[in-house]
Amino acid sequence: MTDPRAQLMLFDFDGTLCLGDDPVLAYAVAVEDRLRARGESTALRDNVRHALNSNDLNSDDLGIVPGGAAETATPQDGYQLVQALGQAAGLDEAECSAAFRAARAQLIAGGLHRTDVHTPAGVQSLLAELRQSAAVVLVTNAPAEGFSLWLEALGLSAAFDAVINDAAKPAGMPAAVTRARSLTGISDSSPVLSIGDIWANDLAPVAELGGTTVLIDRHAAGAGSPDHRVRSFAEAAPLLRQWVQNPR
Repeated sequence: MTDPRAQLMLFDFDGTLCLGDDPVLAYAVAVEDRLRARGESTALRDNVRHALNSNDLNSDDLGIVPGGAAETATPQDGYQLVQALGQAAGLDEAECSAAFRAARAQLIAGGLHRTDVHTPAGVQSLLAELRQSAAVVLVTNAPAEGFSLWLEALGLSAAFDAVINDAAKPAGMPAAVTRARSLTGISDSSPVLSIGDIWANDLAPVAELGGTTVLIDRHAAGAGSPDHRVRSFAEAAPLLRQWVQNPR
């Protein structure tokens, strides 16, 4: 008899299952604080808020000098925008990472119920439905410390077969896929699908492994070459349902 859960689904967290501008703006404030400590005057938070409100993360308009591969030159979400602005102002990657962690800790300390964090409509019931046919694993760069509070606030505490924190995507994504298979008992030869909002982080490594990819391109950045490109999680939901019935 065919194992009804002989396939693996990987979900990103921030920007995919965890929505809301407050975490991005808190990150912007933490970066801004580090720049001001250096004596630099910046309106980074205001610039980020304006970009989010206008749904335009165009790097040219914001004065970012793109670097790296063309697919990552333009920020694909608010977090990448904050990092790009911070680095353009002189912070290195480690300082931006420290600012991200500080922002998460501050949000937890202030109470996540006081923020605008929320899930896409109906996601809890969708995940429960998908888990009848596939092992569902959350893979996130968010730190493990305090993460259970985020899941609790979003009603996702029991939504996954496994949770992988500190995944160090994109470099750590292949290892995360291997770990997800190990944690769930899904074989290396079984189909895998990954859904996320950052091509390089969430999807490109899975595409290289022969998996199926769904990109939530909320800001129409046009990055990458996913199997499916959508503008919202609601558009992705029927694709996920179809895949678990006919994974390929």
